[in-house]
Amino acid sequence: MKKQSVNLKRLLKNLNHSSKIITALFLVVMLFALVGCNQIDGTDNTTRYDYGVYVQSVIVEDGVCTVRLSRTETDLMVGVSVITVSTAENGFFDRYDYSVAFDGNAIFSAVESLLQQDVTLLNGQKYSTLKIIYDYDTIYKSMKSEGNKQKSDGKYYHSFEVEKAPFKADLTRNVANQSVWYGVAIGGALVLLALGLTLTYIRGKYGRKEQENRKKKFACNAQQR
Repeated sequence: MKKQSVNLKRLLKNLNHSSKIITALFLVVMLFALVGCNQIDGTDNTTRYDYGVYVQSVIVEDGVCTVRLSRTETDLMVGVSVITVSTAENGFFDRYDYSVAFDGNAIFSAVESLLQQDVTLLNGQKYSTLKIIYDYDTIYKSMKSEGNKQKSDGKYYHSFEVEKAPFKADLTRNVANQSVWYGVAIGGALVLLALGLTLTYIRGKYGRKEQENRKKKFACNAQQR
């Protein structure tokens, strides 16, 4: 009974030592992951792009002329937009912020002038109300905005109504930070590997001792006989 108690204490001691090693490995891995999450290079992560604003379609229905605009180039350019893209590291995900801005009042004036100059756009129809929609197209399904989102021809369109005022549309999307996820996966694999090797070592060590104890016990019993 005393030997079993001593072996149990040794086993618990070894397990405690092994758990400390595994915990230390895990903390090291998480430290590298957190460092990777919070790296800041101190540079401006905002990029500016200048895009033309082009007429895509003109539809007159019930006295309302709806003109759809986008950055896709056509022969009918009515203005220029500024699109900025800002990136920010946010833990396990990178955040991308998109902003589209242009002068809505100038766009209205350009569209009205275009409709007066090119009567073929109206197909001889008259309108009393002009409605302008700006469509921002993207291949990213995860893109979010306050606009009306629809899918067509493999793209996602975010639609915003333009008014006679400064126009601004904001869109965002989050992208998985692969380096961080890979680091966590590798760290988890190392922890599991360490745990498996530790358990294998403990089982082998105490398995051999158990066999030796059985042999000694068998030999003592044989001598007593």
